[in-house]
Amino acid sequence: MDTQEKENTQKENTQNKQIQKKETDNPHDKGYKRIFSIKKHFLHFIKKYIALEWMMELEEKDLELIDKEFITDQFDTYESDLVYKVYTKEGVVYLFFLLELQSYNDFTMPFRLLIYMTAIWLDHFKNCDKNERSKKDYKLPAIMPIVLHNGERNWTASCRFSQMINNAELFGKYVVDFEYALVSVNTLTKSKISNSNTLIDNIFLADKKRTRQDWTDGITELMQRIRAMDTNDLNEWITWFSNVIRKLNEDERGELITQLKEGDEKDMCSSFERLLNKEKAEGWKDGRAEGWKDGRVKGKAEAVIELLEDLGDLSDSLKACIMEQTDLELLKKWHKAAAKAKSIEEFEQTIGLMQV
Repeated sequence: MDTQEKENTQKENTQNKQIQKKETDNPHDKGYKRIFSIKKHFLHFIKKYIALEWMMELEEKDLELIDKEFITDQFDTYESDLVYKVYTKEGVVYLFFLLELQSYNDFTMPFRLLIYMTAIWLDHFKNCDKNERSKKDYKLPAIMPIVLHNGERNWTASCRFSQMINNAELFGKYVVDFEYALVSVNTLTKSKISNSNTLIDNIFLADKKRTRQDWTDGITELMQRIRAMDTNDLNEWITWFSNVIRKLNEDERGELITQLKEGDEKDMCSSFERLLNKEKAEGWKDGRAEGWKDGRVKGKAEAVIELLEDLGDLSDSLKACIMEQTDLELLKKWHKAAAKAKSIEEFEQTIGLMQV
């Protein structure tokens, strides 16, 4: 195979992976990725929820969204989420933003991030001027990894890379190490989120709601906050809601916008409640409740619990976590792990669940 044929084959493989990724993206991915791809929203996020001193001086013009994927030959299944190139007074830095939108912990997170970061450095190194990188004072740009987690359970995976290295303490300062910034929606306090009224804040407030009762109890305050946003942000919130919580048709979307803009408080809240309670063919689009119409989901969850009960007493929180899971493919993996496990603790460690 000649060079041109190899390049064409590689290009085709990359396109196939990109197509496959688009097909498997979950609604939360689409909703959050869309929002954080808009500079002003990402800027608000890092200033409020990361809040390093140098970030406070940044403006939208200082941010450049890198529209490419960093994929290495060895780890071609890993793909970056969002990469921002940031121009600061001290020079260029990269912010690698990873969306961890699942219900369980990924204890390999530091290693995943190392792969992504190395891919960014490789790309930068290969594309910079050869004369520049041969100079004594040449330095790689700083990369700050940021993880946004929205699962129901607390994030218990390590934020430090060295804690994934066996016997790291034996090597002291010589061991490779870094720490990522973690923002977990589940642990953000309502007072922290509510002290400003932006699109990101109101998405976080909505995403903390886990049941229909949560939505009903706080519906008035949330609707008032959304109504107070400018028109563009209001439309973005409704788009996020439609992608993540419940699909809206054009009539429903139009009704909600009209009520938010023009209706009185009672009519506005009533309209929103009707949208939440209306049963459609696609069902309730809350990631924690979707799927229960499929008896296979409940059956598989019960099968996992049955296997684990043979190993010992299950805590109420673990049992609830399994029964609330609606991803059938994930439950199949849990079922296999439960069948192989010799203890409940081994099962939790295998699938990345830890009691908190």
